Amino acid sequence: MPHNEKLNNILFYSNVKAKRMFYLQGFYRTDIKILKELGYTVLLSNSLFDFLRYRKYGNSFLYFYKYSLFAAIISKIFGKKVIFTGGIDYLDKDYAGNINYYIQKIFFILSSAIANKIIIVSDADMQNIKRFKKNLPVSKYFLSYHTIEFEKYKNIDIDKKEKILSTIVWMGNKENVLRKGIDKALKLYKNIYKFDNQYRMIIIGPIGEGTKLVKNIIQYEKLDGLIVFTGGISEKEKIEILKKSRIYAQLSIYEGFGIAAIEALASGNIVVHTGKGGLKYGIGNNGILVNIEDKYEDVAKKILNIISDREKYFDIIAKGVDYISKKFTYEKRLKDFIDIFEKM
Repeated sequence: MPHNEKLNNILFYSNVKAKRMFYLQGFYRTDIKILKELGYTVLLSNSLFDFLRYRKYGNSFLYFYKYSLFAAIISKIFGKKVIFTGGIDYLDKDYAGNINYYIQKIFFILSSAIANKIIIVSDADMQNIKRFKKNLPVSKYFLSYHTIEFEKYKNIDIDKKEKILSTIVWMGNKENVLRKGIDKALKLYKNIYKFDNQYRMIIIGPIGEGTKLVKNIIQYEKLDGLIVFTGGISEKEKIEILKKSRIYAQLSIYEGFGIAAIEALASGNIVVHTGKGGLKYGIGNNGILVNIEDKYEDVAKKILNIISDREKYFDIIAKGVDYISKKFTYEKRLKDFIDIFEKM
């Protein structure tokens, strides 16, 4: 761990519009908390200019592999150690397309050449990297899943559940709204509402450019007045919603990891998902897998049939919660970080 005051300062960077995103996004919050627990003073940054103040920090902890490359270059010029982490969605060629894939591949290769340590956050990302980098030295590349503070989310009390379908999405742009499958989630909700008009849908996440698209879809599907937008909310408020909702929709085109779906599963939701990317590993055999040819009417019937059978419903919820408790705990990533930083 850190030996002097300068090394004790770690510059934590991501290209976010506002620093408040470090508190709103769970994966940022978790890693910041872990770094503090390891004894570091964490300096939050969304500006490359902060890296020029080389006397202020000892190491750089960088999220994602594009803009962070420039932060890494500046850090190395001043002799700092560099750690990269974060999902790499555009290394999936089927999702990203050829141009975006090759751009992301170049940025990753350059970033990994500069980095002291690379923390890969999902099996899907690891597989995508190994398609073009066959031999990854274990001294530099670590697989450490994003995690959740499981005890905060843990919930198997189906009696306190309400007739709510929830989903989480950052609506800063239209692309992310479509990637997260919010258009499909609204169609699923419409069919659930058709069978039981007491259900409501809650969309959790900051309002932005993509919100207009979501509202247009709501109007087109004639769902006005049935959808609640929370905007950016605290972790406590998010957990309260996940604990009381019965169904969580993650109908993404691609997910590098799918931490929101993992949070929902731990909170006792029936997670309806596509199994794309990280969802395949994050949710495993839990929840309800939706294929492209499935009709949302049939999916809605399946969900409601499960909920109507109390024993079956409880069994599905309990198995999902148990699965998360064994795989994605805070303690596991903390242990990984201790190992990684001791080898710095």
